Amino acid sequence: VELPPQIRSRDNLSGRPRMNFTSFTLAVLAAVGVSANPFVATTKNTAKSAYVSKLMRGATPTKNSQIRRLNDAEEYEIDISGYSVKFDKCQFVKTYDDELAEDEDTPTVLATKRFVVFKLCPTGSCSTCNYNFGEYLVDLETYLEATVEYQQELQEEMCNACEECGQDDEQEDDAEEEAEEDNGERRRRRKLEVDCDSCADECDKIENMEENGYIDATEFLECQMIYDPEDDGKDALYAGPMC
Repeated sequence: VELPPQIRSRDNLSGRPRMNFTSFTLAVLAAVGVSANPFVATTKNTAKSAYVSKLMRGATPTKNSQIRRLNDAEEYEIDISGYSVKFDKCQFVKTYDDELAEDEDTPTVLATKRFVVFKLCPTGSCSTCNYNFGEYLVDLETYLEATVEYQQELQEEMCNACEECGQDDEQEDDAEEEAEEDNGERRRRRKLEVDCDSCADECDKIENMEENGYIDATEFLECQMIYDPEDDGKDALYAGPMC
């Protein structure tokens, strides 16, 4: 799953701001899906299902979606083991904001709201994803939070499996012939997920990221000040995600 690229929408709204900008815009961007939900009810508790469930709770199906969103009243998770999340595009709209309207020093009463359009594609067909897919709209904050959390969990699982690779190597040196069949099966299973020859170096770089001079980008999921000048005549610097 890739984080959204730095894309700026070309959409612009002109004229006097109205209170119903948000509802009007979302009504244009999204509509209820038209076909039955192909996902099978399940109680599986995996990182992938938790990731998609978190996205879906705040998502709205677009008019292009071929599957509907699960009803909030349905008390089960969906089986998305055969589906993958695919980032599609960014979209932003300008809408009336009460806080900006109350601030006399602000030159506009319009706030920019950023969204992400993503798809649920059958795994193995994400290059086209033109049949039996879901297309959804969700706010940028929810998308980034869920995606980063999911990637961090996968990263942790990878490094845990990498550590087990090293433990297996030590055990094999001490007792190579003992439980050879079982040990070999476990190693083959882990090798499907991690490269035991290179993962240790990768995990070491991740753990020592800041010591190596890198900044953890996950700390900037929300806009925040990164430089506060002592001279009031200079501008402060801010960093945060953009579409």
